[in-house]
Amino acid sequence: MRPFYVLAPILAFSLSLAQSPTLPDGYHAEVVVTGLRGPTQMTLGPDGRLWAAQLAGGENSGNGQVVAVDLATGEQTVLARDLFKPTGLAVTETDLWVMAGNRLLRAPLTEVGDGKAVVGKIEVVLRDLPNNGRSLGTLTLTPDGGLLYETSGVLTQNGPQRGSGVLWQLEPGSSTPEPLATGLKGAYAHTFDADGALYTTEIGDDPVDGSPPLDELNVVEAGADYGWPRCYGRQRPARNTGGTVQVCAETQAPLALFARNATPTSVAVSPFSEDALFVALWVSSQVVEVDAETGVVTPFLTNLTLPQHLLADGDTLLVSSFARG
Repeated sequence: MRPFYVLAPILAFSLSLAQSPTLPDGYHAEVVVTGLRGPTQMTLGPDGRLWAAQLAGGENSGNGQVVAVDLATGEQTVLARDLFKPTGLAVTETDLWVMAGNRLLRAPLTEVGDGKAVVGKIEVVLRDLPNNGRSLGTLTLTPDGGLLYETSGVLTQNGPQRGSGVLWQLEPGSSTPEPLATGLKGAYAHTFDADGALYTTEIGDDPVDGSPPLDELNVVEAGADYGWPRCYGRQRPARNTGGTVQVCAETQAPLALFARNATPTSVAVSPFSEDALFVALWVSSQVVEVDAETGVVTPFLTNLTLPQHLLADGDTLLVSSFARG
């Protein structure tokens, strides 16, 4: 089995799988989707189906897809194929957006017969985006219909590569993105809460004074500098890249810190509490709960290999396993 899990606050926990996620008392997990191949980001499509991007092969095979899954029947339909490393997915009423490798793609949506959306011809909106050779993470729709994406930080002999380490915003109808925040090594995943506050994870994989930095969860303020590459953690200077106490004091401190190489690939507002966020820690193979006020981190879901993406839906939380599809 290769499952997605749905979590809900129910009075018992049971799951008939060889690997069962471990949850706090009062929560229940059940499998709702199986058979995906390296799923990355998922969203609810305009036709009521669950849409998911997936690698469908090796990381660099170029076999990536976007599939639509009928949650009632399990039927899967391929909407787009032959994509290179699709890690970001967003859907509006008119368009499908995909972050694939170092390119941002868009395709129009149409409806046929039974009301299921069909994806038209894909076009490249932005190309040759700065990246670290792995991924440019997920896509997030803004409350006004814009699009957020990141360009992962790239260090050169002369310092950061131009345009890298930035969280960008693309306004509706525009083809020219604007920087929203800088100094983010890998702002892989983002989400808005009900009040419009924006949160982003940060994967920090550049060695800092000989060791990888702690990964982060940040509250995003427009125009703020989050420190990379000269500062890390709670405004600590990275001596190997020229950081100083004075420079780092002007940067934005994170809301929460995670273990080195934990790799936070998703963040979602908790459907169970107004004041909490959930973060998927890929390498750590757990989902943690973060207090939105204090930044206190508490383990929530464990024993799930490579949790990739989180999607709050009503009073449930969908959790995908990259390793098990």
